[in-house]
This record gives sequence, C-alpha cells and structure tokens, in this order.
Amino acid sequence: MAAPALATRQPIYMVELMERLGIDPGEGVVPRLGLSYVTALRRCEACPSKQACREWLDGMPQAVSFAPAFCPNADIMFELQVDRPPLRRATERHASLADLERLEYEVDEALLCHEDDETFSAELKRQRLHLRDELAHVRCEGPKARAS
Repeated sequence: MAAPALATRQPIYMVELMERLGIDPGEGVVPRLGLSYVTALRRCEACPSKQACREWLDGMPQAVSFAPAFCPNADIMFELQVDRPPLRRATERHASLADLERLEYEVDEALLCHEDDETFSAELKRQRLHLRDELAHVRCEGPKARAS
C-alpha cells in the first residue's frame, strides 16, 4: 500500500494581512481570542484565493482598514480589530478609543459606498453594531481607569 502523497504546503498570508490591519498576531495567546486565531489560520490554509491575496497585499498600502472582500477571514479580522485585549496604560486606552472611533467612521463610509450590495451592507451593519458596543464599553471603562 502506497503512502498518501503529502500535500504541498501553500503560503499563507494571514500574519501579513493582520499586520496591515493593525492586529498584533501575538494577541492569539489571549485565551478569549485563541479560537478566532486558530479558525482564521485554518481558513487561510484552505483558501483558494492565495494568488489574489498576494496580489492584493502587493498592491495595497502598509496600513488598511478592511480585509479584501474575497478573504474568508474578513469577519474574524474585523472582530480582532475590535475585540483587542484591554490595554494597560491610560495613554494606550485613549489610542484604542481613537482607533475604534476611526474604524466606526470608516465602516460608515464603506456603508455609503456599498449601499447597493445588500449582503455586504448587512454584514457591515452587523459589525458596526458590534463596534458600537465595544466603543461604549471602552468609553465606560476610561473614567474608571483614570479614577484608579
């Protein structure tokens, strides 16, 4: 009986995409985010759009707001942008709030640009609600952190 052929390892671009999105790949060690990282890795490994991904990464600036529409991890990447572990220093907390507010603005802009695409708009609206919940949480935590 012949041994099964080993699958050729294909490159994955998840870490590069995460860095472009401002997500620290090291945050995957945080228990509540670990499953998201593992799921994203598995999806990336199985993704049929590796060439399109490489071309997209090569053609985009070093910082981007959203994963490309063809990316099977677009939903996870968005959630990882929003669901970062709590930051330790007050200055970082303010930066996080500013980043979330900027992301909220960009989601609103994307909704305006893609209002004809019902599926994409529905997903953006769902993510915007999640983002607004996170913003409310960070705003509420800010005064508590300064009082301590």
